[in-house]
Amino acid sequence: MPAMTTSLPTVIELLAKRLDVPSDTIQAQTSLEALGADSLAVIELIFDLEETFKIQLGDERPNLVNVQDIADHIDRYLADRAEAV
Repeated sequence: MPAMTTSLPTVIELLAKRLDVPSDTIQAQTSLEALGADSLAVIELIFDLEETFKIQLGDERPNLVNVQDIADHIDRYLADRAEAV
């Protein structure tokens, strides 16, 4: 099954706002390190995503290396939640 990327534009928008960088400079394969996102920024981003998508990701912090990793994690969570309904 191909990876869904429904959350990617939102992830990019929130990252741009959180890190104060132009959203057009962020691509799916852009590494979080290249954006200057430290672990605190990633945790804050996850809180932003939980609020935006009305989800609760919990304490699990998967290995997030690039922007696509975050979008994939959100999309998997949303897909799992949809299947559980």
